[in-house]
Amino acid sequence: MGKPVVVLSNNDGCVVARSQEVKDLGIKMGVPVFRIYELIKRYDVQVYSSNYSLYGDLSGRVMSTLAYFAPDVEIYSIDEAFIDLSGFRYRDLTEYGNEIRQRVLQWVGIPVSVGIAPTKTLAKLANLIAKKSNSGVFDLSVYPSIDEILSQVDVGDIWGVGFKYATWLREKGINTALQLKNADESLIRKKMGIVGVKLQLELRGESCLAMELLDNPKKGTCVSRSFPQSIDTMPELKEAIASFTHRAAEKLRRQKQAASVITVFARTSPFRDNFYSNSATAELDLSTNYTLELSRVAAQLTESIYRKGQNFKKAGVIMTGLVSEKQVQGNLFDVSNDEEKMRSRNLMSVMDTINEIYGRDTLRFATTGVIQVWKTKSEQRSPKYTTCWQDLLEVS
Repeated sequence: MGKPVVVLSNNDGCVVARSQEVKDLGIKMGVPVFRIYELIKRYDVQVYSSNYSLYGDLSGRVMSTLAYFAPDVEIYSIDEAFIDLSGFRYRDLTEYGNEIRQRVLQWVGIPVSVGIAPTKTLAKLANLIAKKSNSGVFDLSVYPSIDEILSQVDVGDIWGVGFKYATWLREKGINTALQLKNADESLIRKKMGIVGVKLQLELRGESCLAMELLDNPKKGTCVSRSFPQSIDTMPELKEAIASFTHRAAEKLRRQKQAASVITVFARTSPFRDNFYSNSATAELDLSTNYTLELSRVAAQLTESIYRKGQNFKKAGVIMTGLVSEKQVQGNLFDVSNDEEKMRSRNLMSVMDTINEIYGRDTLRFATTGVIQVWKTKSEQRSPKYTTCWQDLLEVS
């Protein structure tokens, strides 16, 4: 704590997460790491590769802890959640927020901040203040003047106002959250629609965004990677695409969904001459999440987009047309029998279970390769303390 920390994207390319100390140094999100080497050295910035296994496990522990404090918890992202405290008005909510913060620190070991407000939009603003406070908790609902706070918040920092809308609002002379709150509703509705009006009402303390307690079915899933070094042969590209397809199939099975459309794409570096990019799509006869079937189609698509002599820098696969795996419709030309389908499901279930218990890729298909020269570079990755026996913290 107290040290500036950045986390890098795949292949250690760009900054994708920053501690407050790094933000204070003026280091922007998405900046290539080679452009900030001097700042890293001068301010002893701690640099880490992405470690999604560790982040996902810790996130799950934090969310489980939050569930002890309220029946309704909406997991908004890997590091954010909304808690419905409407039934806790008899309590001092600032004190309750401190209790939540202390419990997460004690059980999981990481600090969190708690913002409390009557609406989700105001809660996000309260959390911005809480992050910068010593206590880590800020209750906007008991603050004497919410307008005083809103007058100091840039309109671009409001949850739901992206770069495009922020630019338009500033052109109209709306520079702060307070000005947006008091702006002409018809003007906001004309440009931002009902979403903009709801945003205004939320800033006025009228809750318009309900808690989303159920996961929305995903409409698509994508697995793509940039390569640490370019690859130019068909076997290497097919190997990489096969690995991405296997990962996408795992995600589909975890979501209990099946894909009916698969797209494969690959491209060279956009910063080099003769930029080449291509993609191919196939519609499957039957929706599926069976790895071997998806890999077979992906391999055919890869052959159609490969161009000899091109140095590929990035590739990926996109699964769309997702349906529930329980609602896959057959057709007259489906020759597979129930026994074959059951055998396929059992095979995937066994592989997923073993990989979950013993670690990713403990079992994998030979088409994903052995050496994997295209594999993502993560030279600064921290140990997976909570999910890998070999990385357990040693105490001497």
